[in-house]
Amino acid sequence: MSVLLGALLALALISLALLLRPLLQPAHRAPGDLRRAELEEERDLLLAGVAELQAERERGEGDPATLTREKVRLAQVLHELDSLPAAPARPQSGEGQGRSALIPGVALLLGVAAVLGVGTLILFPQWRNLGLSPREITQLDQVGRLPALRQAAETSGKAGDFRALADAAWDAAQYREAAQAYAQVLLTERDNPKALRRVGYALLDSRDQAQNGLTLIARAALLDPQSPEGQLLYGYALGLFGQYPQALEHLKAHQALAPDSREADDLIVEYQAKVGGAIDGRAVFTQNCAACHGAQGQGGTGPALAGAPALNNPAALRAIVLNGASGMPAFPQLEGKQLDALTTYLTKEAAWR
Repeated sequence: MSVLLGALLALALISLALLLRPLLQPAHRAPGDLRRAELEEERDLLLAGVAELQAERERGEGDPATLTREKVRLAQVLHELDSLPAAPARPQSGEGQGRSALIPGVALLLGVAAVLGVGTLILFPQWRNLGLSPREITQLDQVGRLPALRQAAETSGKAGDFRALADAAWDAAQYREAAQAYAQVLLTERDNPKALRRVGYALLDSRDQAQNGLTLIARAALLDPQSPEGQLLYGYALGLFGQYPQALEHLKAHQALAPDSREADDLIVEYQAKVGGAIDGRAVFTQNCAACHGAQGQGGTGPALAGAPALNNPAALRAIVLNGASGMPAFPQLEGKQLDALTTYLTKEAAWR
């Protein structure tokens, strides 16, 4: 529907431009028209000059020879004007042309305005969401819901209304407001795991309250150990306190609960590097390569990796990663254990090999 509407708009604008084109271009004048205009201008000047010279002669002044020359030239100009073809009749100052194009032009403008108005009312969400990721679309939708949900929660004071407000604020990335609403939920639902871990997450940003945040997230993980979000936030919080081995356990639990999620990959690579343990090659790939080559190596802005010759030559693969090749940027920061893990994953472990 939005494609059809766009095509109609483009057609209307093109038609409008074609109709108004004569008004936007300078009037075309043939060579004969130019010569006629020059002669008419000279004629008018000569008539005025002859009249003035004759008045001077009547007063006994002026030069008779000059008057004679002016009369001769005037006669020549009049003769040349008479010999030119008759001037075609045309509206003065483009008035008729302007009027003929103005009416359909205004009608088209009104039509375009009407189409835009209908599109704004009916298809605005589709227009608004063009170019946005699914997560960004969700955030935008939830931001629009917040005022009504906020009013409902403040009016009723019910935990259910505060829960709806908190969930929408969280999805809209309004974490401070979400934490405040979840705190209201906890007044009556003290063991609500979602409210506990999300309030705890907000507290991690405060140096004075970070320990309380970790405590709330740990309690939530204990109450709901099957929550992927709970394991992810617990792993993140433990990492903030330098407890990397324990953090990795919970991040791995998150991966097991949500195999398609890539949210823990960056943290896993970071924490594995800190503890000096084995690096997860898949996480390194997701962190650095998947954006161009696809999460499953299927290709995207970069080529597909399945069947690539370099996957059979670890040395060549390492050189490509470090130095770049054929439009691919270099990744010199991937060295040591991260490069080893990535090379092993791509040459031996990737499921799409």
